[in-house]
Amino acid sequence: MVLHKLSVIHDGQSHAVDYDSDEGEEVLKVQLFSVTNVLPEYQNFSDLTEIVNGLHSLTLIEVQDGMYTLKALGGNGGPPVPAVEPSSVVTIPLSVQSDEELARALQAEEDALSAQQQWPLQSHQHGRAAFQAKLESYMLQVMLYEDMTRQNAARASVSLEEMEEKALVALARQGKATVSDSEKSFAVLVQLLLWFKKSFRWVNEPDCDSCGSKSARIGMGTATSEELRHGANRVELFRCTGCRKEVRFPRYNDPMKLLETRAGRCGEWANCFTLYCRAFGYEARLALDFTDHVWTECFSPFHNRWVHFDPCEAAYDKPLLYESGWKKRLSYVIALANDGAYDVTRRYTRKWSEVLTRRTEVTEAVVQEVVFALTARARLSRPAHELEVLRIRDNQEREELLAGLAEEESASALPGRQSGSQQWRMLRGEVGSMSPSLAAEMINPVRACVDEHVKEIMLALGELLKSSEPIRVTNLWVKVLQKLQSQPYKVRRELFGTKDWLKEECSSPLLQAVGLQRDVQESGRVLIQLAGSPVKTALALPVAIEQLVDLHQQLERIGESNIDQRVFSNWTRLAGGTSCASGELPPFEIASAAFDGLNSTKWLDENGATSGWIEYRLPDGKSATLVGYQITSANDAPERDPQTWLVEGSETAGQTWRTLDSRQGEHFEARLMKKCYEIDVQKSFPCRWFRFLCLSVRDAANSRTPLQIANIDYFSQKSE
Repeated sequence: MVLHKLSVIHDGQSHAVDYDSDEGEEVLKVQLFSVTNVLPEYQNFSDLTEIVNGLHSLTLIEVQDGMYTLKALGGNGGPPVPAVEPSSVVTIPLSVQSDEELARALQAEEDALSAQQQWPLQSHQHGRAAFQAKLESYMLQVMLYEDMTRQNAARASVSLEEMEEKALVALARQGKATVSDSEKSFAVLVQLLLWFKKSFRWVNEPDCDSCGSKSARIGMGTATSEELRHGANRVELFRCTGCRKEVRFPRYNDPMKLLETRAGRCGEWANCFTLYCRAFGYEARLALDFTDHVWTECFSPFHNRWVHFDPCEAAYDKPLLYESGWKKRLSYVIALANDGAYDVTRRYTRKWSEVLTRRTEVTEAVVQEVVFALTARARLSRPAHELEVLRIRDNQEREELLAGLAEEESASALPGRQSGSQQWRMLRGEVGSMSPSLAAEMINPVRACVDEHVKEIMLALGELLKSSEPIRVTNLWVKVLQKLQSQPYKVRRELFGTKDWLKEECSSPLLQAVGLQRDVQESGRVLIQLAGSPVKTALALPVAIEQLVDLHQQLERIGESNIDQRVFSNWTRLAGGTSCASGELPPFEIASAAFDGLNSTKWLDENGATSGWIEYRLPDGKSATLVGYQITSANDAPERDPQTWLVEGSETAGQTWRTLDSRQGEHFEARLMKKCYEIDVQKSFPCRWFRFLCLSVRDAANSRTPLQIANIDYFSQKSE
C-alpha cells in the first residue's frame, strides 16, 4: 500500500488529495469529484501511475468534449514529495495555537490512525460492509423528505404565517425592528423548532390506549403488515399497570405516519422535524450519531454555514451539547441529505484525537471512500451550476470543520440531556454534570426587555376604568381584540357595529397602545385596523388581551371600588430595560419572560429556592425612584412561589446594592395572582438597576425546589 499526497489544481483552486495506489483509478475519480465536482465518468487518465509517481502538483484540465485529465503542473510539477504510508498522514487542527499543542495533536492523531491500520483485513472488509449498509439505509430515509405528498402534509399541519409572526415578534423582543430576509428566515426556522418541541410528544413508556394507565416494558414484538407499511421494523411491547392489557409501541420510520402520531423518541423527532424543514424550503440533513442519537442540520444563509438543530431539546447552534453537556463519547457523526453524505464529526467535538481512538468500525480511508461514493451517486443528475454551488459549500464546510469553529468557552455552560425520563437518561449516562455550583459559574445572559407596550397598555387600562360601565366594557374589548388577533397579522382589519362603547374616547389609548386605529364610518359602524407596524400589534395584542381579562376578572370578583388604582393611574411602569438572572430554563422560561407582561410565560430558576435573583436594568443614563412593584405568581406549582424576598436598588450598575423592601411569609392564594407592594419613601432613592432576591420559596423545607414568577412590574411616580 503506497499513499501519494497530491495537490490538485482545478478552476484556480488547490485541493489536497490523498491517493492510495492500491485503491485504483475509480476511487481517485470519486475523490476528485468530491473536491472539483467533475463527475467520474468525465475523467480519463491514460497512465495514472506515470502521472502520479513522484509528483507533488497536478492540474485537472478539460481536454476535449467535456473530458478531463490530470497533467503535471509546469512540466515536472515542482519538487517531488515522496509517497508516505497512511499511518503518517495526519490532519492538523487549525485551532491549535502553541508548538507544544501542535506536537501533541499530531502525535495523538498519528497514533490513532496508525492503530487503525493494524486491524486485520477481514475486520476491514466486514466493517466496511456494515458501515456502508447503515449509511445507505439512511440515505433512503432522507429521500422520503423530498416526496411532495409528504411535504404537502407537513405544510398543512402548521401555519407558516403564524411561524413568521412569532419570528418577527421574537426578533422585536430582541430590539430588532428591521432585519434582513436571511435573518428573518432563520428566526422562522427557530420558531418552527420551538413549535415542534411543544407539539410533539416524548415517549418513555406509552400510556395504555384503553384505560390511560402507565405501562411497563416486557420485550419486543413482531411488526404487523400495517406497521411495516409505515417503516416500523421494530415494535416494543409494554404491559399496562392498570388493566394489564398489552401495549404496542411501533417505531415508525415513515415521517408521513409521524405527522399523525406526533410521538416517539429522538429518532422519530429528528425524522419528522427534518421533513418539516425540507417542506418549508430549508436545506436540511439528518445527522446520525453512531452513539445512538439523531438530530438535524440546516444550512443558514444568515450565518453562511450549517447549523445544528435538536428538536428533542429545542436546542440550536450548540454543537458541543453532546460531548460537553451530555458527556457522550462520540465516534461517528454522519450527516445525510438528498445531495450526499458528510462526515461532520469534527463539528461536535473538541477532542478529535480521543474520538479517533473510538472510530474502530472502519478506517478513516474507508469513511472517506464510502461518504464520497454516496455523495457521487446522489449528485449524478445534478446540473453543472448546482454542482458548482455544492463544491464551494463543501470546501467551505471542510475548512470550517478543520478549524473547529464552535466556541470553546461555551462548553462548560452546556446542560445534560433534558428529553426523556430521569431514569432513562441516567441509564444512558447523558445527564451530564451540571451541578448548582457549576450553574452558578455559568455566564448569565443579559436579555433585552422590549416592554414599552406593556407600560402603555397599563396606562390605557387606567383610562378604560373611567368608562361608565367598566365591567361590561372590559369584557367587550377583550372580544374585539381577540377577533383582531385571530386574523392574519399583516392585514388585521375588522368592521364592527355602531355601539357607543366602541366610540368612547377612554378606549383610544388602548388602541394606540396596541398599534390600532379607529374610523367611524358614515353608517355609524366602527372600522378598526392596523395603524402602523404589524409587528408592534402582534407583540402587544396578547399582552393587552391577558391584562384586560385579568382586570375584568378582578372587577367581577372585588368590584370597581376595590381595584388597586395605583398601578393604572398613580404610578408608571418602568420600561425599556434589560434583564439578567441567577439562572433560567431556555428557551422559554428565561429572565426577560418576567417583564414581558404576559401571564402565559414565566421565569424559572431551577436552583433559585434560597438565593435566586433577577435584575432589571434601566437603559444607560436613566434612573428611577421606585414607589412600588407588583408580583404575579406563575401558572402552576405553588410550591415554587417566592415567600421571603428582598427588593434592592443600585445606583452603581450593580457594584453595590441597598435594600428598598423586604417581605416575609408572603402567600399567593391562586395561580396567576397579582400582589402589589408599596416602597417606603424613606428607603427609596434614584436607581439604575433593581434586583429581586428570593430568600425562600413556599416549599422552604426543600432547598432544591425551583423558583418561578410570571411577572414583575416596577413602578415610579407618574410624573417621573
